Amino acid sequence: MSLFDQFLIIAAIICSFSGCTAISMDRAVETETVSAVSESGYSDSDSLSESTIYFEYDKYNLSASAVSEIRGLAKSIKSNSSRVRIEGHCDERGTREYNLALGERRANAVSELLQVNGVPSISITTVSYGEERPVVYGSNESSWSKNRRAVVKVL
Repeated sequence: MSLFDQFLIIAAIICSFSGCTAISMDRAVETETVSAVSESGYSDSDSLSESTIYFEYDKYNLSASAVSEIRGLAKSIKSNSSRVRIEGHCDERGTREYNLALGERRANAVSELLQVNGVPSISITTVSYGEERPVVYGSNESSWSKNRRAVVKVL
């Protein structure tokens, strides 16, 4: 068994104990989810536009302003029949595995609200980068608050 296979097994065990699945199994099949480990096919230059949703420390629930912004995005995405990639990010605190799971929950929260507002699940892809792609470097609240985010890229 390779080191990568062992990592996937351990990550699955950790996720099952931490409850990191925020969607039901029937929805999990509908939405394509990509982890940062297997993310080689994406390019940042593919995006036509993007929006950023910010989160509180160690949270993945959406604020009232985020809900409003996502509803507006849903209208635009539906009218243009666009595809969407949602990238979940975290600050540097926490383990790599925990942050990947939290980033996934953040991306899934945005995905679910887009779906509730009429965006077909087939048009949505989610990926978690955890702490791997900070937008601001630094070990202080100012930096951390900008790195706790979900980026919605319209393709």
